[in-house]
Amino acid sequence: MTEPTSLPVISTWDLFPDLERRPRLLLGIDPEWLARGVRPSPSRTWHHLRHQAGGIHCDQVELLATELVLRPERETGLLELADRFGDTNLSGWGITIDDLVRYRDALRGLLGVDCALSYREFREAVYPIDVTPEHLRHLAVDELPRRLDDLLEVDERFTLALGMLNRWRLWVISENSD
Repeated sequence: MTEPTSLPVISTWDLFPDLERRPRLLLGIDPEWLARGVRPSPSRTWHHLRHQAGGIHCDQVELLATELVLRPERETGLLELADRFGDTNLSGWGITIDDLVRYRDALRGLLGVDCALSYREFREAVYPIDVTPEHLRHLAVDELPRRLDDLLEVDERFTLALGMLNRWRLWVISENSD
C-alpha cells in the first residue's frame, strides 16, 4: 500500500482572496479519505481546504475539493444565496427547521437545485447542494465523469465501496461574517 497523497491544508481565504465578492462552487470529499488510501486524480486541480463558517461560532470545516466553473446564468442566484444567508450566524446558535426550510426554498428558487440529503452541512458560509448528475450539469460547465469516484485513485478498489453513500459534497462557500 502506498502512502496517501499529502496535500497541504490551505485556508480558503488564501486560495480565494476575493471570496467576499465571489462565492465558489466546490466538489469534494472529506479529507479523512486520504488516510484510507484514496487520492484525488491528477486529472483536476485539488486542494485540501479549511474554511471558516458558522458566523461568530467560527466552525472550521475541511474539504478535499476541486473548484467547478459555474454556468454564467447561475451567477446571480449564487450571489443572492450567499447574500441572503451571510451575516446570519447560522450554526453558531443552532439551526431551526424554519432556517432549513428557508434555505431549501432559496436553493430551489435561486439555483434550481435541492439539499434533501445534504442539508446537515448547512451553516453560514457553507451552502450544501445534493450531489446528483442533474445538479452538477445544471450548475457547472465542467465535464465530469458519470461516476464521480472515477475522479479518485485508490490502492484497493473495495475501499470505495466502504463509504460510497454520501461520499461526495457539493458546496457553495462564501465569506464568513466574523
